[in-house]
Amino acid sequence: MNHPDQSALKARNKLLAMLLLLCVLDITLVTIARDWWAIGRILPTIVVMYFVMQGQKWAKWLLMSICSLLVVILITMVLALSSKLSTILIVGSLIMAILSAIIAIYLVSSKDLNRYFVFKRQASCQ
Repeated sequence: MNHPDQSALKARNKLLAMLLLLCVLDITLVTIARDWWAIGRILPTIVVMYFVMQGQKWAKWLLMSICSLLVVILITMVLALSSKLSTILIVGSLIMAILSAIIAIYLVSSKDLNRYFVFKRQASCQ
């Protein structure tokens, strides 16, 4: 198997698009909130995303954990601080929570994506 099949590549592209959207949304919300310390959270997450795309199992599980934790934290933040947050931050945080949940579910459930990860692991061993 020299190249992954089309469905595996489409699954990879879909994941890349979701990860890119998550990063853009996260950076936008950090900029709006002027929470510059959050950059310390975003940069390691981008590094983990890179290793996920290389097919690393540990990175996949770590990214799923990060996404799951983001869902809990963002929803809790919106519920606890809704009176202190702007509408843009509330809506953006909820969208980010939903996108994080979708990414975590996609990482677990997509057979095509798993075929892509297997291909990447096999290619790195050769």
